[in-house]
Amino acid sequence: MRTKNKTIEIYILILAVAFEAMGAIYGGINLMNDPSGDSIQLPITLLEGTIFSSYLIPGIILFLLLGFFPLFLIFPLIFKPEWPIINSLNIYKNYHWAWTYTLYTSIILIIWINVQMMILGTGSMLQGSYGLLGVFILIILLTPGAKRYYRIQTPTNRSVNKPDKIHTSSHRSANKP
Repeated sequence: MRTKNKTIEIYILILAVAFEAMGAIYGGINLMNDPSGDSIQLPITLLEGTIFSSYLIPGIILFLLLGFFPLFLIFPLIFKPEWPIINSLNIYKNYHWAWTYTLYTSIILIIWINVQMMILGTGSMLQGSYGLLGVFILIILLTPGAKRYYRIQTPTNRSVNKPDKIHTSSHRSANKP
């Protein structure tokens, strides 16, 4: 079987996922350490009318779902290990689970930013940038190069050398009745 080389899309994808992870880890740690939001100039008044009395729970969600999870995905995005237990939640069985989980992560990021903006009733340049990052990761994942790199070759989706159809033509005899 021919090995697939990483294309520029794969390197861009890995860098984008790493950028997402680092930003979310930074924000999540700051919100967990200082649930008032003061350390990152996030007024607690923004939470008025929400189910949250502090930024602790949003910080934990941010850290785990959008920080740790994407950081964890960098290794499998590069090396594509076969981990059957993790693969069990892969709904796209024709693609490596790292591709699918990165798809999940980009969708979670887009939803996170949209819910934030709906709850707060406003947005910032930072939120817009991370929302676009989620869309960018999603687009990169859906490029032909990324899909080809993470596609799993199985007997059912591998191109098989099939013999050409033999076409026979009927020859009419030169003598017609």
